[in-house]
Amino acid sequence: MRKLIVLWFKMNLKNRIYPGITCTSAIRKKDHWRAQLKEVNKLGIKEVALFPTTLGIKQRKELYQELEKSCIKKIKLVHMRGEDFTEEEMEYFYKRWKTRLFNCHEKYFDQLYKKFPKFRKNIVLELNYDNKIENKLLPKKMGGFCIDLSHIKCAKELHKLEWDYMMNHLKDTKFMANHLNGYSKNKKRDLHFVNNVKEFDYLKELPKKIFSKVIALELENTIKEQLKFKDYIVRLMK
Repeated sequence: MRKLIVLWFKMNLKNRIYPGITCTSAIRKKDHWRAQLKEVNKLGIKEVALFPTTLGIKQRKELYQELEKSCIKKIKLVHMRGEDFTEEEMEYFYKRWKTRLFNCHEKYFDQLYKKFPKFRKNIVLELNYDNKIENKLLPKKMGGFCIDLSHIKCAKELHKLEWDYMMNHLKDTKFMANHLNGYSKNKKRDLHFVNNVKEFDYLKELPKKIFSKVIALELENTIKEQLKFKDYIVRLMK
């Protein structure tokens, strides 16, 4: 079984990594999504992941208007904003963009179970590395895990609860999605802007089982850079 998992992993990795349109502001301003979206259109990219995590409702509506003008056909993963995401938005992505995976942070996992009963199988849990498990509801009660690969690397190196929590659920929970970004070995922290491809080398040290069918690049870097990183990661993992 293990050999089959490794073979499947190597053969399919390239088709499972998607560029991300992001709104974090570690290095760039959070409206850098506009430039990323222009690149997506210029390059003719049809499938992406979307991270409107830091945008309020009004700003998200502006983003959605721009999506309608794009060449995108499918949004594979949406990072929900747990505090104010609406059922209307869930329906919009599910029907318009064929989105089947929505990830949220631990803090909101339990309340979203009650808020969106129709979408329970589509909502997946992202773990942080702050040594707290804020959800009481098991991830298998909804869609499963969305493991942020740099978060879980940090949790392992810093001996945080999240690593043990994930490992304890390796056998009973589906790993449906991933966030993929950089990792600082010196600072033991995740990186949303990558300057050196070596900041992806930590991926080799993680269990293959936690790599899912939808791996979303959560990076502020340009789409062109993200595609170069993708090629490096595929070579690295082979």
